[in-house]
Amino acid sequence: MRTNIFKTIAIFGVVASGLLFTSCEDFLTITPSSQIVEEDFWEDKTDLENVVAACYGRMIRSDMTEKYIVCGELRSDNFVQKSGNGSNNIRNIMNGNLIPNNNMFSWSCFYNAINYCNKVLAHGPEIVAKDESFSQGDWEPIKAEMLALRALNHFYLVRTYGEIPYVTTDFNNDSQYMLQPQVTQEQALDSIIMDLEEAKNYAMESYGNTIYNKGRFTKKSIYTLLADVYLWRASKNTCPDSVAVYGNQATEDYRKVVEYCDWVLNDIIKDRTKELNESGAVLGGLNFDLTLDDLFIQNEQTPGASVIRSSNIGAYNYIFGRGNSSESIFEFQFDNNSGNTNSSLSGYYLSFGTTNTAGSIVLSEAIFGSPLEDLNSSAPTSVYTKTDYRKWENMLYTSAQQTEYPCCKYILNNVSQGAGSSNTVTDNSSWNNNNSQSKKSMNNSNWILYRLSDIVLMRAEAISQISTSQEELLESVKSIREIFKRSNPYAYATSNNHASTDSLNTEFFSASGEMLEALVMSERQREFVGEGKRWFDLVRYAQRRGSTAAMFDRYLGRKYGDNKDAVKSKLSTITSLFSPIFRDEMYANPLLHQNSVWITSESTSKTDNL
Repeated sequence: MRTNIFKTIAIFGVVASGLLFTSCEDFLTITPSSQIVEEDFWEDKTDLENVVAACYGRMIRSDMTEKYIVCGELRSDNFVQKSGNGSNNIRNIMNGNLIPNNNMFSWSCFYNAINYCNKVLAHGPEIVAKDESFSQGDWEPIKAEMLALRALNHFYLVRTYGEIPYVTTDFNNDSQYMLQPQVTQEQALDSIIMDLEEAKNYAMESYGNTIYNKGRFTKKSIYTLLADVYLWRASKNTCPDSVAVYGNQATEDYRKVVEYCDWVLNDIIKDRTKELNESGAVLGGLNFDLTLDDLFIQNEQTPGASVIRSSNIGAYNYIFGRGNSSESIFEFQFDNNSGNTNSSLSGYYLSFGTTNTAGSIVLSEAIFGSPLEDLNSSAPTSVYTKTDYRKWENMLYTSAQQTEYPCCKYILNNVSQGAGSSNTVTDNSSWNNNNSQSKKSMNNSNWILYRLSDIVLMRAEAISQISTSQEELLESVKSIREIFKRSNPYAYATSNNHASTDSLNTEFFSASGEMLEALVMSERQREFVGEGKRWFDLVRYAQRRGSTAAMFDRYLGRKYGDNKDAVKSKLSTITSLFSPIFRDEMYANPLLHQNSVWITSESTSKTDNL
């Protein structure tokens, strides 16, 4: 029998609430320290604000942070299981054996987080009525946050399981929670979009400080999440079977992606312009419009270096080493000083501190073990050219003889590559041996959900599906080039003898929507390794086609060896890309139905072991 997770709501007690507003970090990172019976709780705005903080605190618990990796990376072509790791659960998932009794498929942590949001949404109007100092105008931005946070949790569930219960009522015990039926993927996406479309209208534009602006939902981050959801729904409804049912909805949704990405980009430009003018960084103020090149944090050339190299004040070090960078849109905040640590990173990727102990998964040798010889290919076998800094930002290099590649994304403080002499940057081993990486001592790395690169690449993906305009296609390729170029400055250096294959050929990739889509898929992989996005990218790609064949042959199949054909057979249908519902959830809720692909592995009785 499962434990009761909703009988009392975990919230901030008297001691914790006394600490709550001592700093911005506290609001977003202090976890609940006591439990109070709900009937005695909801009295004033402080009670409400405490539970809002608990909602964000719920998103950084270890059971949640593990799911960001398990759902978004484990099945992707980015990772394989570390040799010697004995986890059968991980092995089965990676080999396409999705068994419903694998507890890694439990979704209870997502629904627990959803219940927190639903409690705030249910009790907020009560506080407006009870507390004269808390108005409807004060409540609406909080309501927007909770609608967005609830939508984010449902979006994770839809992308992972397909058909899910869409829960909008708060519950105090499991018997109520268990009796929620599933809705179709389309119905869930419609509800998510409806919530977010409402939330964006009265969300906060700014909280007045960086940590809140990056760590709590704002109008900018809600628009970004909306673009992502529209992109998913559009991709699902692009395949012929869906078009027959939903008509032109996919095209309309792709246009929404472009519209909302443009809104976010313009808002970022507005914020950056205001910041530069108020700081006095530009003498006399800006008299020109900022471009993408101005918005991206650039890697710099060290004075005197014979070739371009990254420095300790490069893009990685601001975005991941420090966190809450100017490119950030939304990231979950971790603060080791408050006891909130992102321990899942060291469990799955790499230990923090001085040791170099790899976690339970490592980067796929098929795509990380050798350099990409020709960048201008629609179906590359590997990912990074020799000039790409991101390879060293993602992979811990130990020696030229290494056979496993621990993922160090988030865990490094800073990364720099030594220049070597004249042209040795084009020699992979020489470049490796000059690599220098500095690790964090504490696992307090923020988990980034969205940043500027997401906006550029989501927009380009939508354009690839709806535009035949050579001008639009070329514009999208050039915007992607801004992402690529900042991590490959040597690819564009006059001293590089291999520039034709190391740099992006804009004419090649703008020749058609299909070629632009191929570039988006490759660049998203290069840019977002380890950030919990790749598996969802692959599923979205397959859903657009109504088939897993191209996805497996072009991308996922690269990481498999002798068992490649067996895995391909197991993942031969779209439904096989979605996880089974955990067996205990099936026992507890007779209204659920199992993903049909995995039903043969399920017990014949839902009452067994109760």
